[in-house]
Amino acid sequence: MIRTGDEYRQGLREGATSPDIAAILRDLIAFESVSHRSNLDIVEYIGARLREAGVPHQLIPNPTGDKASILATIGPTDRPGIVLSAHTDVVPVDGQDWSSPPFTATLRDGRVYGRGSSDMKGFVASVLAYVPVFVASARAMPVHLAFSYDEEIGCAGAPDLVAAVAALPAKPSLCIVGEPTGLRVAHAHKGKLARRVTVLGRGGHSALPHRAANAVEAAAAIAGDLAVLGGELRATINDAFDPPWSSVHVGSLHGGSALNLVPDRAVLEFEVRMLPGTSTPDLFSRIDAILERARRRIREQAAEADVRVEEISAYPGLDTQANGAAVELASALAASDAAPLTLAFGTEAGLYAQAGIPTVVCGPGDISRAHKADEWIGLDELACAGRMMQRLAERLDQVPFPLLLQGDTPET
Repeated sequence: MIRTGDEYRQGLREGATSPDIAAILRDLIAFESVSHRSNLDIVEYIGARLREAGVPHQLIPNPTGDKASILATIGPTDRPGIVLSAHTDVVPVDGQDWSSPPFTATLRDGRVYGRGSSDMKGFVASVLAYVPVFVASARAMPVHLAFSYDEEIGCAGAPDLVAAVAALPAKPSLCIVGEPTGLRVAHAHKGKLARRVTVLGRGGHSALPHRAANAVEAAAAIAGDLAVLGGELRATINDAFDPPWSSVHVGSLHGGSALNLVPDRAVLEFEVRMLPGTSTPDLFSRIDAILERARRRIREQAAEADVRVEEISAYPGLDTQANGAAVELASALAASDAAPLTLAFGTEAGLYAQAGIPTVVCGPGDISRAHKADEWIGLDELACAGRMMQRLAERLDQVPFPLLLQGDTPET
């Protein structure tokens, strides 16, 4: 049975979680902040809560002005602090079979259902609920709130935000990206490159293929060469990851309109997920060589033919020292004594690490529930995230973390 209204509020009164966290999560889920839409409404909501608490903040808009990241600092600006990072966008719900409205928070059996509940509005709600506590506590060191857009389409909105964080008067000593990890600390994940390749050939009648240049065949040859490259990458193993090697994946190949016509256009999309420590210049050079070889071959058939390449997304991997101070501090805040994780999915954490900010991933919820129908997060998980925020608040009033993460240089 789906409980709403008074039953929802009764569930909160039963003490399963902080009323503020659940209520804020309900508000956040109601914003249909799918990546292909503007996120300015949810940003305005966040800004209003910050203004209510007296917290100054800045917006970092995209070039067209229909989306923005938001950056706020609570506490002294002249000393290092901690960044709490999250994204405001969610994936679409089209074609999914939900048992309750995806953009209406629904409480059922101690779980809050709704798009983004685990990935990652539950973390955002936990942070926002504790803003007044941070304001009262952040006297010895600051906490920075950094919320981006378009993370779900390859961290597209993160670079400008990360640059703004790195340019703060005092570079932060730690960043916690609140992606769902069950509040276990993750210290590493793979990097990613995704590209779209458009092959332009020359059309013609299938009875006269020697007078044409088949774009689908050229694209298929590219796919085959990428598969060979993927097989070669499996020679390098890191058992901390699943799969334990860098991977190449061709996700789509479209072209042609009729069997008796030589196709003059084909589009292929592929991605590469790289183990930390991979020499990306060398790898990208090998990919470029595959594409240039395809370009030469098809131009031998038609001078006007071409292979055009568009980057869909790219972000670096994360490789923070597993036994270093960043992991130790984040584990203390999360009250976790579990061994640090590696992640199969990517985040903007690698960008923060690349900017010289020690970074980990740790947030409530479970990534296995994300991007699916009936995504949910438990009230107990929200309560644990609230306690994590409380522990952080208590530290903000102490002498700044001694030599916080000094010498804990992140690798990317």
